[in-house]
Amino acid sequence: MEPNISIITNFGCKQNCWYCVWKNHPLKNVQLETDWNKLTSFLNEYKYKRKVSVSGGGDCLYNFNLYKDWWEKLFNICGQLKIEIDVHSREVFKNPIFWKAVNKCVASSDCLEDDKEYFQYLTNFTQLRIVHVVTKQTTDKLIEEYINFSRRFNCQFTIKQLVGFPDGNRYQQIRKKYPDIFYLNEGDYNIYYMPDNSVTDTFLKEK
Repeated sequence: MEPNISIITNFGCKQNCWYCVWKNHPLKNVQLETDWNKLTSFLNEYKYKRKVSVSGGGDCLYNFNLYKDWWEKLFNICGQLKIEIDVHSREVFKNPIFWKAVNKCVASSDCLEDDKEYFQYLTNFTQLRIVHVVTKQTTDKLIEEYINFSRRFNCQFTIKQLVGFPDGNRYQQIRKKYPDIFYLNEGDYNIYYMPDNSVTDTFLKEK
């Protein structure tokens, strides 16, 4: 499968997810000013992809007001290149103007009950894909709640494999029981523009 392209930000995060892959990443404390010429060249090189994802490195919507100008520049560049933007975030960010300009929100969720009001809100403005990382605590009941919600609100649902921690074989058990869901195995799938203005295809394995 040919990789997609992704921009990794390092704006910070308040979630403190225990399974976060960024906590021990070598670039965790690196945040250079974005080299806009280099990023524009990167996007132009891969504009035939027609879409770029923006994620973290923390959370790309953390401290949005502090990085509002950064987002405006990115939207302008992508607009000129006719590239759509997918935003990967678990911030509760209620900004209709922003979400109407986004192709899709990819929102991580550990418990649907905590997030469903916000997810319903998002479906009014943009496409939604819910991603649940399977842990030992993931129950069949929870998976079925996500499935029913995604059908009701016409959004996507993805089950993602845990990275770096044991999951009690829950990922494989759920995959066997619910074969029609989209599953994302552990691994690197993109070409990444990183917070130090480098480009790599090994976000997870980078040392």
